[in-house]
Amino acid sequence: MKTERLLAIVIKLLNRKKMTAKELADYFEVSVRTIQRDMEAIELAGIPVVSEKGLNGGYSILENYKIHNSYFNDVEHQLLMTALDGVYKTYDDKNLKNIIEKLSSIKMHQSAPESQSLILDFSDWGPESKRQEKVRSIQKAIDTQKVVQFRYIDINGNSSTRVVEPVSLILKVNKWYLYAFCTLREDYRLFKIGRMDDVQITEKRIDPSREVPPFDFTHDDRERVRLRLKFQKQALNQLEDYFELDGLEFHEDGCIYVTEYFPEDEWVYGMILHFGNQVEVLEPEHIRSIIKERAEKILEKYI
Repeated sequence: MKTERLLAIVIKLLNRKKMTAKELADYFEVSVRTIQRDMEAIELAGIPVVSEKGLNGGYSILENYKIHNSYFNDVEHQLLMTALDGVYKTYDDKNLKNIIEKLSSIKMHQSAPESQSLILDFSDWGPESKRQEKVRSIQKAIDTQKVVQFRYIDINGNSSTRVVEPVSLILKVNKWYLYAFCTLREDYRLFKIGRMDDVQITEKRIDPSREVPPFDFTHDDRERVRLRLKFQKQALNQLEDYFELDGLEFHEDGCIYVTEYFPEDEWVYGMILHFGNQVEVLEPEHIRSIIKERAEKILEKYI
């Protein structure tokens, strides 16, 4: 642990140029005296540390000192930084931040590119959401091997209290999920972070003897229904959120037809209703009836 902290201190000084012992102590959650001993160890390792006293003083590393930068070429380095920065926008883990700072220090003396051809951002639109706070809390529970309790709203709108043994946080298509053993269902389940509320880390520890099956997003054994939809051309700009454009049928009547197979659940009904009057369900008949009934109930609220 000490060795990792020493390396992290060097990286921070390379990136920040100057930091006080108090700033370093607060960041690494140690005492000022520990930081002073760390700086002595860094100097003994041959790294040229400069110590300045006074109001604007602090620790820094000699200006011409730099880490060997031949590990990555410029393109590789930029791609790594872009990917890590994109993840960090939604997952502000200190270990991830340290990795970014280490990579930054490798190329820190080179000029920045004139333009960035690729930008990755996995965060939500707008300011930081409470969802990120839940992600941090769940990650802490995974790290400390603690059981988590929360209120969960399923896809049908039903609420239940869940007590789970968290295994993995999963970020897929800009959405966070928790893979965990659910004591209510006595099996491993996938929970959508956005449907979790009142997340609490308990004092109970995860059962270390439980065998954890790997999660596979591609495996879904639910029965699928053949869906035939007719869209107005005005819906084209939204269709790419749900369907591949090369699977769309453009007819002479100006409408767009789609044939797709989905597991039938509330997500399917919500997806169809999302398009409002720009969509018509052609098949199957029972889903057409469900959408008609729900549309009539919506109309009743405005009469």
